[in-house]
Amino acid sequence: MKILKYIVLLIFLAVVAGCNNQDVTTATTEQNKSTSDEVGVKAETQVEIQNKSDEIYASVGGKKIAQEEMDYECFRAQLQNALSNKPKDNTCPPEKNLISQIVELRAVDYLADLKGVTATEEEVQQRMEAIKQELSSSETFKEMITSFGEEKFWNYEKQRYFTIINSEKVKQKLIAEEKEKYDDQKDDETLKYNAKKEFDDLLVEAVGMIDTTIFYE
Repeated sequence: MKILKYIVLLIFLAVVAGCNNQDVTTATTEQNKSTSDEVGVKAETQVEIQNKSDEIYASVGGKKIAQEEMDYECFRAQLQNALSNKPKDNTCPPEKNLISQIVELRAVDYLADLKGVTATEEEVQQRMEAIKQELSSSETFKEMITSFGEEKFWNYEKQRYFTIINSEKVKQKLIAEEKEKYDDQKDDETLKYNAKKEFDDLLVEAVGMIDTTIFYE
């Protein structure tokens, strides 16, 4: 079920003018009103900023997609562009694309669970250490990670590599099933092709099986 959530944030600032300089009481009253309005606007703005940071874009399998995760996905796309020598492409992918990507990633974990496979903590840590080592000499990587928040970035990356390894394990299991099905009569390339096709089909099914509600502007 997809629900479109349209949010229009309008802030109106009332400017009090036309104070009578000869009437001190009236002027003081108007000044107090103006100050009160300004305080009200500031309070309203703070609430809106807080609401924006807490905004929920979707719910997938009971897990929410909040603003911070969207920020991470946006940053990751920008980081990939920068590391690919595409620094000018500094825009975020459309929100719909980011949400679809997150839903698909969670569907991979769902599919891995159905297939009875899962990435281990050790495998995830080894993969992350390899990436850190590979990018340790990149100043662009260091600067961008620092600006985003190193701890926050690696926390999300840990989940990303968990999912990546899950996808690899599902594909490996599908290849093994293909070998058993055809009793090693097909070559490895054919087996890999068939397994990949089946993986793609199963992933589409998994996306459809997960209880997903999407909210976006």
